[in-house]
Amino acid sequence: MRRAGATSLLLLALVTLPVRAQTAGPGDAAAPPAQATAAVAPPADPRALTYPPLTISFPKPERLMLSNGLVIYLFVDHELPLIDLAFDLAAGSIDDPPGKEGLADLTAALMRAGGTADMSPDQVDEAVDFLPARLGFAPDRDNLGGTLSALKEKFPEALRLFAGMLRAPRFDPARLEVERARVVEEIRRRWDDPGDVAELNFRLLAYGARSPWARLPDAASIGRITRDDLVDFHRRYLHANNMVLGVAGDFEPEAMKSLLKSTFGSWPRAKVTPPPIGKVKDAVPVGVHLIERPVSQSTFEIGHLGVNRFDPDKFPLKILNFILGEGGFTSRLVREVRSTRGLAYSVGGGVGMDSDRGLFEVSCRTRAASTVEAIQLIRDILRRLRQDGPTEEEVREAQEASINSFVFSLDGTVPYMRAYLYYDRYGYPPDYLMTYRDNLGRVTRAQVFVAARRHIDPEHLLILVVGKAQDLASPLDSLGLGAPRLVRLDGEAAASN
Repeated sequence: MRRAGATSLLLLALVTLPVRAQTAGPGDAAAPPAQATAAVAPPADPRALTYPPLTISFPKPERLMLSNGLVIYLFVDHELPLIDLAFDLAAGSIDDPPGKEGLADLTAALMRAGGTADMSPDQVDEAVDFLPARLGFAPDRDNLGGTLSALKEKFPEALRLFAGMLRAPRFDPARLEVERARVVEEIRRRWDDPGDVAELNFRLLAYGARSPWARLPDAASIGRITRDDLVDFHRRYLHANNMVLGVAGDFEPEAMKSLLKSTFGSWPRAKVTPPPIGKVKDAVPVGVHLIERPVSQSTFEIGHLGVNRFDPDKFPLKILNFILGEGGFTSRLVREVRSTRGLAYSVGGGVGMDSDRGLFEVSCRTRAASTVEAIQLIRDILRRLRQDGPTEEEVREAQEASINSFVFSLDGTVPYMRAYLYYDRYGYPPDYLMTYRDNLGRVTRAQVFVAARRHIDPEHLLILVVGKAQDLASPLDSLGLGAPRLVRLDGEAAASN
């Protein structure tokens, strides 16, 4: 497969299948030269254009499990002299102890920046620059990932360096203070962007300020974190049997197996016992909330809780989201709120999925004077979609666009590996990627209609507005949801009561 973006270190927020699009099989005859091909006049109506169907090749990785429980997938691709490694591990910010929010993030940062047992931080930085190689660690709420990319001939050396960071980080105290200062400065600037203010506080309101799915670090929690805390987090979760690892690129399988076994085989297995995480409670504070900010525009979020990543309506919801707000200019929100009425600079959203409950969330940025009108229009759009459902044409167009974007959104062995690891880590069915397009194609209008009625409730919405109340053309209580509740920011956290 073509290695487009082969050295990318980031997995997209929505992971889809990387594939190679082809219009001819390997045994097909080559097309004749252009001058020997009879000219075909294009149709008068562009909508009458036809194209041959795309075919998809699914790389089949070789699976290897070491005696310590480490699961490895090998993806051979000799197209470019590059090798990439990635892993996903079951740990993240939801595992931060209360009062020490930010621990997972600091641990991941210091694994890269804090040196190894055998090398100082400066020595590690110099080695990475000299190789050259790109590597890093990135935590999420319930996942910690890592990536490494290097030239083929430099990969063994880069792997030894990466393994030192992964297995035996030094957590240099001086570098910890540097990272601590950096994080505190980020926290100080957290409320500078109205979009961040709206998004983060919407999560806090929807999940509850104490929920591990929403809570935020502050300067006090970062200040409580010690080097011993980093060591303890690493000891609890960074183990071979708690992760899945993949290698993609230009290598010989047997030689790579030997290298990986010698690098990770002595890593002892350990029992991993994460703290208990309570189920998300559906106690969303329905109604209007306001965060007063000295800005000339309003940013607002509308929604409630979403669904689990394995919800039976998963594929109907993907089509529903495209129709509602994720389909660009063809979506109802963009078409009606932005294009037809001119009430938004940006608008979009849909029903989100997560390990417990995602969020149904519509985001909008508009003129202050248009705030109430835009909110009311979005509520009307949600009501109509839930009451009447989508049209057959909307479902058909959403399916075609989603299936085609699935083919082209990620192309290359490395992006495919990242997607494969992601779904393996979260326990998706083994054939999830191979059956993805078929599952989208089987969705019916009736299923999308049912999903809309089950998972969108226009009469029980949390509405959070960030802006200046005095600049609104109509007061927020004209929405008929009672007086807005003021959400106060102290520069580090927010609370509604």
